[in-house]
Amino acid sequence: MRKLFLQINVSLDGFIEDAAGDIDWHFADAEFDAFIDATLQSIGAMVFGRVAFEKLAQYWPTASPPEASEVQVRLMHELPKYVVSDRIGNTDWHNSHIVRGDVAAAITALKQQPGADIALFAGAGVATSFTQLGLIDEYRLIVNPVLLGAGTRLFGGGYERSDLRLTETRRFASGALVLFYEPV
Repeated sequence: MRKLFLQINVSLDGFIEDAAGDIDWHFADAEFDAFIDATLQSIGAMVFGRVAFEKLAQYWPTASPPEASEVQVRLMHELPKYVVSDRIGNTDWHNSHIVRGDVAAAITALKQQPGADIALFAGAGVATSFTQLGLIDEYRLIVNPVLLGAGTRLFGGGYERSDLRLTETRRFASGALVLFYEPV
């Protein structure tokens, strides 16, 4: 069975966007771009919440180097994309699919298909929902060295306690860390 992992940028105080909804505080450099390239090359599909999907669907179809790497531009186009939403009617973004109704069953079926792992590049609502449903096999938190003080928290609560085991860390020269956790 394929593994589904959540990979998301978060501030040290647990926010995924600031009070204005911006993410301009995420660090980015050549080292981080190489990490993102490797992540995209290792997966077989991506899952998004509606808001993240809509933002990315505005950017990626027309993105080109040097604003993003060639690997990122190619794979964001080619890889299957799944958006969890009952509100989107259709999508024009290449190779994208809408997941409606029984999300747990749909994502479990997707995980059971052959292929490489699945990345959940989602917002707070989908991250919380997938945690509640027990769908996340690994958490990859990209902790940015910034305190925001307010904004959108990564997890909204409403799920059972889940003990996690740190399996790997990766440090970037910027001071950001990627923390890899798996449920115990």
